[in-house]
Amino acid sequence: MKISSTNYLSISFLIILLHCATPPKRLQESYLHYSNLTEACLLFLSSENSVPEKDKVLVDSLKKITEQVGKDTYLTGQIVYVPEAGEGKHFHLNKEGNPEYYRIKYETLGAKDGTEFFCAEKIRIDLEKKFQVTSAKLKTNPLDLKARQELETNLESYLKFANVLQGKSQIVRNFLFFSLGKYMKGDQGIPVSPCEFTQKILNPLTIATSGLTDSDSKLAWAANIQIFTAYELGFTMAGYCK
Repeated sequence: MKISSTNYLSISFLIILLHCATPPKRLQESYLHYSNLTEACLLFLSSENSVPEKDKVLVDSLKKITEQVGKDTYLTGQIVYVPEAGEGKHFHLNKEGNPEYYRIKYETLGAKDGTEFFCAEKIRIDLEKKFQVTSAKLKTNPLDLKARQELETNLESYLKFANVLQGKSQIVRNFLFFSLGKYMKGDQGIPVSPCEFTQKILNPLTIATSGLTDSDSKLAWAANIQIFTAYELGFTMAGYCK
């Protein structure tokens, strides 16, 4: 069927209208199946001008969503201190690989803040999966050299993630929180390299806790910093770190 120029313009206008009328959250979720979403989200959060060609369309699409005027309600989570465990917690992944927050909170966010939250959550979920995979390998074989290299890669990914969250909202920076407690109880393997760990995460800690006012979150961070220190010290004294 041949489309006249008038009809073509009408269809184009309708597509644009439908995009504008679609809630930001629904637009974000439509990109979840893209294999390069994590990389595109990192670029989006960094506001990087130089974007690889393979990621350009997706990064531009994420930027376009931030121009929407609508607001959506997002299920977010708060960092909490759990006295029984002696540590702080934020979320864990369920059997389906989806996040379950220890303290659920719903927040209404505009398109920009919502897209930043969407991307930070996606990146953090992928990071947690990498942590779990690496620790499982080292639980099976502590001398696995390839898995030990993954420890360094995991930490590099975390540091890169921290850098792009500089100046973002608190709910976004909360994704820098992670617990080593579950990996240190028994023969669980380890998710990131312990060598010079506290020195390397000093900047991420500063980014994550800058302007933090919630007392429970402060207590959670303080408890976990002690765990981080013990983590590095234990492996250093055991001769793991040179």
